[in-house]
Amino acid sequence: MAAKHKLVFPIVWDKNCEVAESFGLAFTLPEDLREVYRGFGNDLAVRNGDPSWRLPVPARFVVDRDGIVRFVQADPDYRYRPEPETTLEALRQVVES
Repeated sequence: MAAKHKLVFPIVWDKNCEVAESFGLAFTLPEDLREVYRGFGNDLAVRNGDPSWRLPVPARFVVDRDGIVRFVQADPDYRYRPEPETTLEALRQVVES
């Protein structure tokens, strides 16, 4: 993704929810929701290549060069995400400081 979009900063691709887990942002879907997902043709065990049915809470972190977290947005309701401009503004502030 970074190469495709010519990003000049590192991003995290959290294939097995390991990073999300370390931040307490991973959860396992209960069986009733697994059935709902399967009903929509979305078998996460197959799609993710992992039988755990683990998903990350959607989150964005902006971390400066010193490793200090400057912006966080995490909401367990996947429908609520920051506007791209909010994240871009956080990135601009880090670059300018």
